[in-house]
Amino acid sequence: MASINTHMKSLGILLAMGLMMCMVTPAHSGHSQNNGTCDDDILHWSNMIEKRSDAPLYAKSKIIAELAQKKGDVWGCENLMEEALRMIRKDGSGNYATE
Repeated sequence: MASINTHMKSLGILLAMGLMMCMVTPAHSGHSQNNGTCDDDILHWSNMIEKRSDAPLYAKSKIIAELAQKKGDVWGCENLMEEALRMIRKDGSGNYATE
């Protein structure tokens, strides 16, 4: 019986520590600008595009993303991907960009 209580106490401490770590660890969407690679921007866009087919600039976003992936330099790719993301991203009021 004492061993069960010890295990439960240890489990409780581990769970509490895990919860505290989650609270102080910053959230990261897997996408950041100006980090020297465009792969994360492309992945972020790929995860969003089909969920945002109702966006007014949906088709244009696809064209810009395709241009970005053909771009020869990372910064050019990142800039174009950010534009492609802007076109399908909702603002704070839940509205899409219209241009």
